[in-house]
Parts: sequence; structure tokens; C-alpha cells
Amino acid sequence: MSSSQKKNITLSQKELKYFQKQFGSKVKETREGLELSQLDIASRLNVEKTSISRIENGRVNFTLSTAAKLAKVLEVELSSLFDFPSKYE
Repeated sequence: MSSSQKKNITLSQKELKYFQKQFGSKVKETREGLELSQLDIASRLNVEKTSISRIENGRVNFTLSTAAKLAKVLEVELSSLFDFPSKYE
């Protein structure tokens, strides 16, 4: 692809918030299915409970490393936490 054909890909704030909320909902759903509290997850990750709350509520732009750690603690494949429609409203 030549430089004249390259396109910059960006996410709007609306799109970013959508993905954060969807990911957070998956984390919460999975955590609750395991009957774990936010405090249980936080202590296993050595973070504050508020950090888990912020992720579950879509209020933080988390890193891939954080997502991978959450998947490990929740004993799921990382991809399962991203299993949601990519369309946003």
C-alpha cells in the first residue's frame, strides 16, 4: 500500500466509550458468574476495588495487559471478554 493509499484510523469518543462499556459488562458478567466480588478480583490483581469498578462501568481506558490479567484471574480466554458486537449506537 502506497503512502497515498494509507488512511488514518481513529476512534471517536463515542466509539471508545462503547467498547469500554461492553468490555466492562463482560468482565462483570463473568465475575458474577464465578460468584466473585470486585474485591476478590482486585486483591488477586493487587489493585484497588475502585479500579475494577471503573473497568466494569466503562469509565477507564484500560491496557491490553490489564485485560489479559483480568482474563487470567477470571479463568477465561482473553478473546471472550471482547465477544460483543462491534457496532455501536
